[in-house]
This record gives sequence, structure tokens and C-alpha cells, in this order.
Amino acid sequence: MRFKLYHCEIRQASRTSTRHVVAATDEHAAMVIDDHIQALDLKGVLYRLERVDHTLTPEWGGGEELDEFLENAPAGLVSFTDIGWVMHSAPVHKLRLFASQDYRGVPIYAIAPNVGAALTLMVNTQLPNSNHVHTFKITDVTDTLPEPERKNLDEVLAAGQAGIAECDEEHDGWWVW
Repeated sequence: MRFKLYHCEIRQASRTSTRHVVAATDEHAAMVIDDHIQALDLKGVLYRLERVDHTLTPEWGGGEELDEFLENAPAGLVSFTDIGWVMHSAPVHKLRLFASQDYRGVPIYAIAPNVGAALTLMVNTQLPNSNHVHTFKITDVTDTLPEPERKNLDEVLAAGQAGIAECDEEHDGWWVW
């Protein structure tokens, strides 16, 4: 069975976030989002779903890769990243912050559903233009990051977008690129 891809805009009092959902029907996608909202105990949430698998261009994740993904992925939340579409590990609704270092000792952060997805994201950003040997020691720092460094981390993790993350004062804390 080939699933469909839905774009979901979730509005809360403090922010609007975007998620993507793989589901069989509009009703099924709404059930996935309702379960996500309930699991995170979010209050005062409004959302809008729109089917997008048939309108995405290749640079935005459409095409053959998406078709294959929709043929094989289970229903649930997904993210489009530099490495393509990434399925979030069910029943985990909230993503995690993983940390490592590049060959110079500069921290690298990834927001991902699991350490395997974090490794893939880190490798994809570090190795393509590098002549150095990399060893990634990846640690889940979601719950151990000191309070002053957390800023808006919980909101970013709940927003549901996997990718390489940075903490930047210009962006009022954590953000995903």
C-alpha cells in the first residue's frame, strides 16, 4: 500500500511549527497528529493538514525517492533532511538532541529520533567536503544540557523537524537547518 504525505502546520500560542505526516488518508493523518498532540500534552493547539506528495518538486523532497519512501515507510511523523526523508521512531513523538565533535573538536548537534539518524545527519554534513578522518562519538544530551544552554530546546524538539541544529542568540536559541 502506498501512503500519502501530508504537510501539517501546527499553531500554538507561542509559535507555529511545521511537520510532515505519512498516512493512508486525510483522517488517518489527523489521527497521527491528534496522537502526537496528546502524547506531548500540548494545549490550545490548532492544525491544518494538506496533502503534498503529488506537488513536491525534487529539491523539496519529491520524486522517485519520495515515491519509494511512501511505498515502504510506516504511518507516522517524518522529516525532510539533507539525507532525504527520515521516519521518526514510533512511538517516540519528541525528538532528541545528540552531540558529537568534528575533527577539530568543534561541537556538532543533531536533532533526530534516534542515534542512527543523528549519525547519518552528522556524516552527511561533515564528510562530503573533508579530507580528514572522522570518528563520531555521539551522545544524547537532551536531558543533560545545562539550563542556560537549553533556551528554546524543548519547543524545537517538540516542533518535530530533524536535522543539524545550532544554538544562536540571533535566532533566540536553538534552530534546525
